[in-house]
Amino acid sequence: LVLPHSQVDSTPQVASRMFSLEPFPGQQTMEIPPPPTQTNGTAPEIRSPFDPLKQRIVYVNSTINEKGINFTLKQGNFNQSFTLAFPEEVWKNFPDNLKQVVRDNIAHLSSIDLGIMFNIKKIKYDTPLPQFKSFFVELVLKCLVYSGDCASGQTVEYLSRLCNMEFSFASQSPPLGMLSFTPEERSINTMTFGKESLVSYGLCKEIGLNPILVTIIEPDLDVMYREEHLCSFENKHKEELIKRFEAEFQTPIHQVHNNLGDLRYYAHWGLDETELGWSSMLTEYLFYLLPFSYAHKAKYLMYGNENSVDHFYYSKEGFKCRPAYDQSSEWMSHMNAIIHPIMNGTVSATSLVHPIHEMAVCKILYQRYPELAKYQMSCHANTLNAEHNRWCNNCSKCARLFVFMKALGFDPATVGLSDMFTSEYQKYFPLFSQSKDMLGYDSHGLGRDEQLFAFMLAVDRGIEG
Repeated sequence: LVLPHSQVDSTPQVASRMFSLEPFPGQQTMEIPPPPTQTNGTAPEIRSPFDPLKQRIVYVNSTINEKGINFTLKQGNFNQSFTLAFPEEVWKNFPDNLKQVVRDNIAHLSSIDLGIMFNIKKIKYDTPLPQFKSFFVELVLKCLVYSGDCASGQTVEYLSRLCNMEFSFASQSPPLGMLSFTPEERSINTMTFGKESLVSYGLCKEIGLNPILVTIIEPDLDVMYREEHLCSFENKHKEELIKRFEAEFQTPIHQVHNNLGDLRYYAHWGLDETELGWSSMLTEYLFYLLPFSYAHKAKYLMYGNENSVDHFYYSKEGFKCRPAYDQSSEWMSHMNAIIHPIMNGTVSATSLVHPIHEMAVCKILYQRYPELAKYQMSCHANTLNAEHNRWCNNCSKCARLFVFMKALGFDPATVGLSDMFTSEYQKYFPLFSQSKDMLGYDSHGLGRDEQLFAFMLAVDRGIEG
C-alpha cells in the first residue's frame, strides 16, 4: 500500500521540509468563519432551474467558432446554449477537420445522460454520426449500473431508457484524413489541484516530460433547488490557487471553459438527486486536451487515475458496479483506441499513479513534493462551509484526506483542513459506517481497509481523537 523507501526520496532533508511548510499568506487554518450577512444593497442573483424537458424529440445543434464550439438544446420553448471555449491561439491552430471531430463527438456524448434523465424518446443532431458512438454506448452502459444502484435499484429502468432512445444524425461522418504530426516526449497534464494531479505534475517534471498544465473550468453550482440554495465554491478557490501556483513556479495553467457542465447537475433541472450526468466527463476531457497536444507537440495526455478507481462491488440486482468506471484502467484502453485514429497513433492517454493506492499517492505528495502539497484541494467545496475555505470540513472526502494526512505526518492545517478527529465527524468515516450521503467509494465501504490502515498509522504516531 505504501511505496518502498527505494521509490521515495527518504533523505532527512525531505522529512524536515515536510514539517516546515507554511500556509499561504492569509490562509485560513483556524475555525471557518460563518458566511457574511448582507447589510445593504441587493443579494446576488441566484439561478432558477431550467424548465424540465418532455419525453419527446430534443434537437442538439452546434457551431464551430473562433474560440471553440457553441451547442444549443431545443425542445418547444426550451432553447439553451452552452459554450465550450479554448485559449484562442490553441484552438485557432487546431486543424479544421479535427475541430469537427471534437464537435461531432462532444455533441452526442454530452447529451446521452440527459436523455436518460428525462426518458427522452429521440435526440436529433445537426452533426454527422460520430465516429466513436459505439464506444460512448459502452461507457454509458457501464456507468448506468452504478447510477441505477444509487437510485435504489433503478438499473433496469435506466438501461431500458437508453435502449429505447433513438438518435438521429445529419449524415455519415467524413473520413478523418491523415494528420501530419510528430509529437515530442512531452505531456499535457490535467490540473485539478487534487493529490493525483499534483503528484503527476511533479513526476512528469522529474522525468523530463516538460508538462503543459490544463484545467477544465466547469460552472459552479448556484441555483435555487426546491426552496434550498445550492452552491459551490470550487472555481473561487481554484482561481486563487492558479494565481499563486503560476507566480511561484512560473508555469502557466491553461484554461478550457466548459459550460456543458451545466447539463450534469440534477439541481439545474429540478430533478431528484441522481448520479446520472457524470459518466461522460473525463471522456469529454480527452477531446478537450487534443488541441493542446497538437499545439505543444505533446505525446502524452496525463490523467490522475489511481488504483482504487478499479474497485467495484455487486449490487443487489447482481450488477458489477464501479463508482468511477470512466477512470478505470479498462476504460483508459478504450480512450486510447478513440484517439489512435484521430492522432494517427502518435498520442496516448495514461496515468502515472494508476499502480498505487490513494495513501501512497499522498505519501509521495507530502514527502517528495512538499512544495506542491500546500496547493492541495481535494474537496468539492459544494456547501456553505467551503465559502471561505477550500475544504468544507463536512464530507467524507475531507475526512478521508484528514486521516491520510495524520497517518503520514502532514499537518492538515497547512492546507486549511480543520480537526476532524472529534465525535461530530465520525459519521463521515466509512470505517465506522457507510451511508448514501457519503461520496463515491465511501458510501459503499470500498476504501474501508485503506482507512483502517491509515488510522493504525495515525495511532502509531501518537495521534488521539
